[in-house]
Amino acid sequence: MRVIVSGEGPSDMGACNNAQGECCDGDFTPGPMMIWLQRLWAALLNYELLIVPGAVIFVSETALKQASKQDAVRMQRLRSRSKAAETGYYFNNALQLGLKAKELQGPDESAVMAVLFHDTDNTRSAPGQLWNTKWDSMMDGFGAAGFAYGVPMVPKPVSEAWLLACTQQGHHSHAALEEISGTEQSEHRAKALLAQAFGGRQSAAQLAEWCADHPENWGPLQTMPSFKAFFDRFHEVAELILRPAAAQLNQQP
Repeated sequence: MRVIVSGEGPSDMGACNNAQGECCDGDFTPGPMMIWLQRLWAALLNYELLIVPGAVIFVSETALKQASKQDAVRMQRLRSRSKAAETGYYFNNALQLGLKAKELQGPDESAVMAVLFHDTDNTRSAPGQLWNTKWDSMMDGFGAAGFAYGVPMVPKPVSEAWLLACTQQGHHSHAALEEISGTEQSEHRAKALLAQAFGGRQSAAQLAEWCADHPENWGPLQTMPSFKAFFDRFHEVAELILRPAAAQLNQQP
């Protein structure tokens, strides 16, 4: 079982620490969202992907962009089929990640999941339609690659809103956090509120360590529609990947 992932930086999915656009194992520094992804898989596999050599492959946003430029003619032809032309960037990233995932599958179609992270909007509070458009654009991109195991991870407005929900006590809905500001100029922006909750700004490494056991369960986070969409799509794809292996085990004497 392998996963190929991409994100925007160290504070979400992670980053290469070897100055390369693609990495794994010791050359990859996982971010908070990768830790959550590993936890979700660990609940299904009973082991942690990050300790298995070659099980997690990270591709930088820059590397996906460069791949799109090198394949510009096909990108334009495929993107023209998409209704959301204004989000072609996300379509192209999903397409390129899906193509890389298919290469990892190889002729034997081994188990591979692709997870593409992008904040909905990191400069302002984003309307719901923008979230829908970005999500659909990523799904269209995976589809254009002919890859059925793609998972968009699109926090609204930013991943800090998801993390902030995990710092709050009680079992109330956290959906209102999706409407907080993402702008850097606002004192009520998600990053500032998260820093207040921790009593100070946390590094990507500190947040990743904290995410190893927070939240204790995923129920409260699922009250946020953007997280629930990711959570449900993850399990839908995981079931598709694991079903053949389970069927094969059941057939053994």
